[in-house]
Amino acid sequence: MQTKGCWRRPALALCLLAPVGGAAACSYDYPDPAHTPITEPDTTATARPSQSAARPPDPLVLERGVRNYQDLDGLLKAVPGDVLLFQEGPLDGPARGFETTEQVNAAGEYTVTAACVGAPHAKIYIRQENPKVTLWPVELTVDCPGSTSQVITLQQGYVSAHLSLPAPGATPWTGAVGGVRVTGWRAS
Repeated sequence: MQTKGCWRRPALALCLLAPVGGAAACSYDYPDPAHTPITEPDTTATARPSQSAARPPDPLVLERGVRNYQDLDGLLKAVPGDVLLFQEGPLDGPARGFETTEQVNAAGEYTVTAACVGAPHAKIYIRQENPKVTLWPVELTVDCPGSTSQVITLQQGYVSAHLSLPAPGATPWTGAVGGVRVTGWRAS
């Protein structure tokens, strides 16, 4: 009976060491912090993964989204002029919103057109910063479907536009879309 107990202890020890030995063969490749670029967090897509994100998209919503983008293009491209900035994006769903920046090479008056399709409304902000002047955000609120335009004066530098997302987290995906287009210039 003494030998029976002696074999149980080494067998138990081997059973406990087996997972440790298996894990010792694993290697992990962690990025070197000195060579990893620091990036700003992405604030345009605030949606969190959810169970609905794992499901395949509804074909009817996909079709509605394609039609909405076609209608949005028609609204945004109705204003003539050379395009300085153009961006479109979804107003709802798991990957919603947009933010874009373009360089302004010539100071002058530019027409900003914002549009949306498939939602009650959208808010789009335009902002410019350069060493000489800061253009406080210009807010364009659009009743959908529709568009609105406003003439603003831009200086040389960069101009940015982003879509305001009022509700945090994932929202049901309906195919609603919004966009912005900055066109033309007249020297001031």
